[in-house]
Amino acid sequence: MSSDGDAARMELGADAWHQDEDGSYYIDCPECGSAATISNVVTHGRCNGYLNERESDTDLDEAAMSCTAELSLELVYTSDPSASGADEAVGEE
Repeated sequence: MSSDGDAARMELGADAWHQDEDGSYYIDCPECGSAATISNVVTHGRCNGYLNERESDTDLDEAAMSCTAELSLELVYTSDPSASGADEAVGEE
């Protein structure tokens, strides 16, 4: 994968996530628009359009797509100590 410094970043809102008939979640690839399932992004770093060109076991009808995007997911969080429940000890009600 390319160095992190030249990667484009985007924040995904709730509307960016889709669910297929099998219950798997995916997003649209920002380069080619094909589905990018979470498992393919995590395992291969690629969308289904890219993988369909190289592997016959992907199950979507996007074989005609061409894509060079390398994808990754990042989980970012912050802790808010003023949020309710933050001061409660574990096991207290």
